[in-house]
Amino acid sequence: MKPNLRRALSFSIIVIIGFAIGFFAQDVGAQLQGLPSQFELMSERSDRGKTEITILQSYYDVMSRLRDTYYGRNIDERQLTYSAIRGMLGALEDPYTRFLDPAAYKQMREENEGNFVGIGAQLDVNKSQQVYIKEPLPDSPAIKAGVKAGDIILKVDDKPVAGLGIEQVVQRIRGTEGTKVKLTLLRGPQKKVVDITIVRRLVEFRMVRSKMLDKKDGIGYIRLLGFNEHSDAQFDRALTDLEKQNMKGLVFDLRQNPGGLLQVAIQIGSRFIDKGPIVIIQERSGRRTSLDVDPSRRNHRQYPLIVLVDQQSASASEIVSGAIQDNNAGTLVGTRTFGKARVQTIHPLLDGSAVAITTAKYLTPKGRDINKVGVQPDVVVEGSETAELGDPATDPQLAKAISLMKEKLGAVTPAASVASH
Repeated sequence: MKPNLRRALSFSIIVIIGFAIGFFAQDVGAQLQGLPSQFELMSERSDRGKTEITILQSYYDVMSRLRDTYYGRNIDERQLTYSAIRGMLGALEDPYTRFLDPAAYKQMREENEGNFVGIGAQLDVNKSQQVYIKEPLPDSPAIKAGVKAGDIILKVDDKPVAGLGIEQVVQRIRGTEGTKVKLTLLRGPQKKVVDITIVRRLVEFRMVRSKMLDKKDGIGYIRLLGFNEHSDAQFDRALTDLEKQNMKGLVFDLRQNPGGLLQVAIQIGSRFIDKGPIVIIQERSGRRTSLDVDPSRRNHRQYPLIVLVDQQSASASEIVSGAIQDNNAGTLVGTRTFGKARVQTIHPLLDGSAVAITTAKYLTPKGRDINKVGVQPDVVVEGSETAELGDPATDPQLAKAISLMKEKLGAVTPAASVASH
């Protein structure tokens, strides 16, 4: 290999690595600026290579000029690079292709793994864009310290969180195991301000809530909060526990479930479908791959099934509910689902950050593309803003599911206006 070409290749690799980790060393930049001929040699190999090198040159030229001449605060090259990547991905106008800085990527891995160090509480945003405690997890540090569902978070360690998103608030709350975090909360109609100090612990995120809704008629209930690495095992244990209580029919609640891991969706879906595909993956080339039932998950007998869905049932939730609907394995009740039928591949970068890139779309077993249109339930029932999910007294969708299940089980005479599967 010629010396000039060798140097060009070496320096090009250094630039690419530097871009991946969001940092360019000054000495590398100085050498690159003196190598126009080497870039020309490299670019002769392909038009694509020429374009890529030109883009990298342009990026570094701007960064170098900012570093040398910008009049203002000191340049944080890493954060500028992160912002550049976000801007690049934003130009695609795909909300699912996104950049994850090291903290956000770490949080994603913890959620997928099902274990994290924190206080053990689900957060959400209300209509006033305030972050609040949606639900403290059972046996968590939060619930033991007295945190209650509905508490609005005003401050974390005496620092106001107004204007911050959920991810930013979560990052402030999480920390090293054994350390303390102070929450300032706004509680109840009386708007009482409460300060609670909580010791951070390792928390297993319980993805499954289960109970018997009606012991007399044998109606069981399982709510799945997300699809992480522990979801299927927890789901299996819940089914076993309900079977011991003589369950005859199951209400499976996927409402407010944003999705998660594709493989876990296959595992959960396999518990309800006899054979064939759970989902079909279509790559941009048009090639389709069928992801079929996992027979090892068929370790429980089949029950009459009703699945609850709503506008926040997305991604993996739609894979499972769509597969159940296409196979006539159960009745879907609720409202139309979110409509996210795209697959993202996570690519870790060298500095602990990552990029999630949409790499395929998925179709239901019958070939339906539900992106942006969602899965339409078999029985439409609107929800209630005041409903406590899992409580049939306040939850009209669950109440309807119980009524339909009783018809399936022959406990009541079917109403003439209801179409039951």
